[in-house]
Amino acid sequence: MKKKGFWLVLLMACVLAAGLYAGAADDYQVIKNAVKKSAGAAGGAKDAQWFKILVTGKPGGKEKVKITLPVSLVEMMLNSCPQEKLHAAGNREIELRRVWEDLKKAGPMALVEIEEQDETVKIWLE
Repeated sequence: MKKKGFWLVLLMACVLAAGLYAGAADDYQVIKNAVKKSAGAAGGAKDAQWFKILVTGKPGGKEKVKITLPVSLVEMMLNSCPQEKLHAAGNREIELRRVWEDLKKAGPMALVEIEEQDETVKIWLE
């Protein structure tokens, strides 16, 4: 159970980290526009329904951890956050709700894929 809690925290950290790298508002707008264009080219993306995490071992690709959360549960967790903004380095603020809404509207997509020596971690919206 502790491992599931750890991966849930990792999941939320990855979602929030995506906003940390969008330094200035202009950068964020450029990314948002690029996502909209790619979604339009694919015939219009539908809203994501699931937030998924998968950790597999390298030797055989055997699943170690698999977490599937409904998007509505992630939204409930965001709504329960006491702060609406995350304070980042350089006196920057990230609006959590705005980042989440834009990710969700972008539709199904891979968010993070990390490959280590003995395992692979994938996080995506489906």
